[in-house]
Amino acid sequence: MSNEEGLKKGITRRSFIGGSAMGAAGIAAASFLPGCSPKESNEQGASSGETATAEKAGFMTPPAPIADSEIKQTVNADVVVVGCGLAGMCAAISAAQSGAKVALLEKLDRPQTRGLELGAIGSKLQKSIGNEIDPEEITNELMRWNGWRGDQRVIKQWVDNSGAVSDWMVDMAASMGFQAVPPSVEAQTEKGAPFKCYATNSAILIPNDTVSMSSEEVPSQATLRHVLKAKMAEAKVDIYYNTPGAQLIREDNGKVTGIIGGKKDDYVKFTAQKGVILCTGDYGNDKEMLEYYIPSSKDIYNTVYTGVQNTGDGHKMGLWAGAAMDDGPHCPMYFDQGLIGTKWAVSVALTRQPWLGVNMKGERFANEDLPYAWICNSLNGQGGTKWVIWDSKWPELTEKMHMIICKEMVPPFHISEKIDEFLEKDVILSADTMDELITKMKVPADTFKATLTRYNELAQKGRDEDFYKRADALYPIEVGPFYACQLGISLLVTLGGLKINDKMEVLNDQGEPIQGLYAAGNASGNFFANDYPITVSGVSHGRAFTFGYLAGKNAASIG
Repeated sequence: MSNEEGLKKGITRRSFIGGSAMGAAGIAAASFLPGCSPKESNEQGASSGETATAEKAGFMTPPAPIADSEIKQTVNADVVVVGCGLAGMCAAISAAQSGAKVALLEKLDRPQTRGLELGAIGSKLQKSIGNEIDPEEITNELMRWNGWRGDQRVIKQWVDNSGAVSDWMVDMAASMGFQAVPPSVEAQTEKGAPFKCYATNSAILIPNDTVSMSSEEVPSQATLRHVLKAKMAEAKVDIYYNTPGAQLIREDNGKVTGIIGGKKDDYVKFTAQKGVILCTGDYGNDKEMLEYYIPSSKDIYNTVYTGVQNTGDGHKMGLWAGAAMDDGPHCPMYFDQGLIGTKWAVSVALTRQPWLGVNMKGERFANEDLPYAWICNSLNGQGGTKWVIWDSKWPELTEKMHMIICKEMVPPFHISEKIDEFLEKDVILSADTMDELITKMKVPADTFKATLTRYNELAQKGRDEDFYKRADALYPIEVGPFYACQLGISLLVTLGGLKINDKMEVLNDQGEPIQGLYAAGNASGNFFANDYPITVSGVSHGRAFTFGYLAGKNAASIG
């Protein structure tokens, strides 16, 4: 297939990683004054998102106001952005391109991006390969996942604007000489699955040798970070690294006029003529917040994706200033990728194929080919852990099963050397006979053998009469050597945040906007609830870049 033909059809991650699209990079891997006001801080029952039976948690209590005498420096800006992730960088660039003087605070010493896909609808690249997605259908899909707990007016901002914002990012990359290609529809859809997958990943950016990245990063995301960092410099955004947000400046329930950043003995006061935008990420590494808003997190295996710096700083500052929080429990992004016995944070695709799955009693209990969150929900009912079993036919079967996203058998999700390491350490068990494997697994032998016999019978029939798994994911386990591993639940990020309206303005518990305060990315709410809609490719990052862009533009437009 020629380069031109490939662009017309759309690129798969497999061809991108393994083929000439890698280009020169040769990449091996696939990337606050004073707390809150007296009136509103005393009405936190609704604004904090607590349930009727929950006690007020410690993080909801505002700290003592930072005194003027503790301020070492004052910085004046039009718009202050807090957090230098995907949402924050897009907010800063958008505001600066709209004519605002922008200051950006970042807790660490560098920008932060992670993840895989860039969800959008109606981008130029998507249209170039005939990838047309019905806005009404996708809106209803997202509302179905959140059980109508999200605000459809907010979700519609992503539906209506994400394509144009994706084009904006692609255009910025092109201005620096980077090529972007459309992901193919085939790479984002599972044929025969009992649920519909939407090809909403809008672009893959191709790196060159100027892009630095780790071996665990997806090249497209590393390239995007490189581009956004350069564009912030071009737009003259003033960046203050190693400067966490501490307290919003809001007096007498009025407008938010700035933020105090930094740490004790080195506080900086940032004034914001037009607005403060909270893009501080999630709260996955604040144990108290996590267990308060997502009680099921007490039983998960690990937290693998959210950065150690993500401790809900923006959520807390918003609450202290009188903002309303999404009602609990909040939506977690759970993936069935917790490989028991490791601290490995990356999805190990071989272990996550829809092989036979059994509980600790040796019983099959669910369709193994469900959206990630639903697999995790089924695991919660079985103690949070399952055995996954497969045989030596796996190289040919993984091709036939055509798993997508981070279950696709490509780097960084499938690295042969890591599989060998896991086998050597007995993280993945192997045996020449099934009896030997059962002994290593320590499951009830008779129960498991009956389960395996039934499973193989169904596979021979080509129809899963017990749990209705699609035929393309149903194969007998019969040719040694045999393999097994234990999987638990991994938390990637938390997806509940401060309630916002369709202008990205943060709301108080009466549903009214707090003037001068905006939120985007995982610090914002009114979007996700219940379970993360993995069927809509890249919607988490799509919300981040779209709402970051809109928040920056909206804040800068204030007179």
